[in-house]
Amino acid sequence: MPHLGWLVQTYAVPLGVAGFAVSCVMLPGALAGWSFGAASDRFGPKRVAIAGLLVAAVASVLSGFSGNFLFLLILRIVEGVGYTLLVVAATVIAAGIVPGRAALALSVWSSFAPIGFALGQWAAAFAPDPPLPVIGAAHAALLVLAAIALHFSIDLQVFQDKRAPSGDALRHPPALWTAAAFGGVCAVLLASVALAPVVLSGALGISVAHAASLTALAALPAIVGRIAPGWLLERGFAAFTVFVAASALAALSLAGALLAPLPLAAALVLFCGFQIFAGALPGLLSAMLPHVAPASAQLGTVSGLCSQSVNIGNLIGPPLALAVYAAAGTGTAVLMLILLLAASALAIARLEVFRRDLRGRSGQAA
Repeated sequence: MPHLGWLVQTYAVPLGVAGFAVSCVMLPGALAGWSFGAASDRFGPKRVAIAGLLVAAVASVLSGFSGNFLFLLILRIVEGVGYTLLVVAATVIAAGIVPGRAALALSVWSSFAPIGFALGQWAAAFAPDPPLPVIGAAHAALLVLAAIALHFSIDLQVFQDKRAPSGDALRHPPALWTAAAFGGVCAVLLASVALAPVVLSGALGISVAHAASLTALAALPAIVGRIAPGWLLERGFAAFTVFVAASALAALSLAGALLAPLPLAAALVLFCGFQIFAGALPGLLSAMLPHVAPASAQLGTVSGLCSQSVNIGNLIGPPLALAVYAAAGTGTAVLMLILLLAASALAIARLEVFRRDLRGRSGQAA
């Protein structure tokens, strides 16, 4: 993101096309996320996670030497393959690495998204021109170190010796409805990040870039929201109760931040609250993955299915929110996001597993 202007100038492409080069890393997960999960179930999550790290590392290094824009796009998509393999398989690892505390482990693991986004944006801003060779090499080095650490530090046999048809997970209603809710809440989260700077800049007379830098900082506490659901589930709170409460508080916070005539500081405080409450929703759904899978041997496929829904939501959410804002104004755009939160709650309302006390349950079919 910090180097969109450089991409436009270097490759002589429009800003929107340069933006696609940033977001196309999500395409593999959006198109075939479940298949990456099936690979995790088939070959083992540790092997698949390490393979994903190495594939992404190679693509990152090569991106620094991309002589034309098409080659850069291809490398970004390959990097997306590695990223999706890692995220899906690492979810299975997180579920099995701390026996009896899968909910908290998965909630903590889900915080990689806001942490990675914030650190990546911050570090990339300091890269010299041309930025891609430096960013690609540094990113690849971190990925290789992570692969080495994963190889030597985790001896995971959970899920490795079990086999089950991956198609069962794709027809399992709890998994399908959880994936639908995942896509909805992630669409809202990313759409709000795109919408808030535009709305606040117009209402308060500041530049969009300045507003974006402030809302990015205000989004950092979302990490707390990601982790909290696992802690609450371990203390006997029903998942659906937590989901509805967090959704309601997120809706109120977002409406207050973008619709109320507030000074900048107050709007940012409310937007921070929105990020915490809305961030709890993917954290909660991550914690529930072992409980909505038809069997532990299919957790990878369910993780891949949810990853696919998340990537679709991430790709659709921001342009949809901005299009509604441009056509009908702030109120309609915010209402659309609130309705999407409500639809996500309705998706899981029918699932009895979301109403149980899950303390002491390692997870299994809903």
